[in-house]
Amino acid sequence: MQVDYSLLAKICNLWRNYDDIQDSWTSVLSILDWFVAHQDILQPVAGPGHWNDPDMLLIGNFGLSFEQARAQMALWTVLAAPLFMSTDLRTISAQNVDILQNPLMIKINQDPLGIQGRRILKEKSLIEVFLRPLINDAFALVFFSRRTDMPYRFHSSLARLNITCSGLYEAQDVYTGAVISGLQPETIFTVIVNPSGVVMWYLYPIKKPGISQQ
Repeated sequence: MQVDYSLLAKICNLWRNYDDIQDSWTSVLSILDWFVAHQDILQPVAGPGHWNDPDMLLIGNFGLSFEQARAQMALWTVLAAPLFMSTDLRTISAQNVDILQNPLMIKINQDPLGIQGRRILKEKSLIEVFLRPLINDAFALVFFSRRTDMPYRFHSSLARLNITCSGLYEAQDVYTGAVISGLQPETIFTVIVNPSGVVMWYLYPIKKPGISQQ
């Protein structure tokens, strides 16, 4: 990569990094793989006012399944990507509108810190985990499955994901709204990830009982 990203960050608000996206899951994966392969270079140069751009969201077109559409939205959000839609609003389904207008997803994407997330774990089971630090000691976590056979039960803990701050956490499932309470760094949890799909958490610390929340 012969690109002066420091210069780009000074003079550009965003820049396309890779090939034009096509209306296919293969294209989405190729862009994601490229971003992961170069994340050590790309992550530090992203921030408020200057963004890496992996190209358009395909949600509402023809090439992605429901699970794949939810996955692209979550992965682009954790990568702090500019969320540009590329679809016909006259024919988009209500299901796809819900994906694109998810309030918590948009809140995470627009987080004031502007830190780009990165892949932190790649399992032999074909499950990958992406993490993005957020304001107020919160995180966005994306559990992503590259499997094509069946839903997979992924077991982990926050400590294994290098989230080791003391105290309790809660996680809200970004798509279902379900809340998982009482998470400590060593707590073992399970997420069920559909093939070519994601589970996305908004993870945030909570006050211990008896401590004033001023």
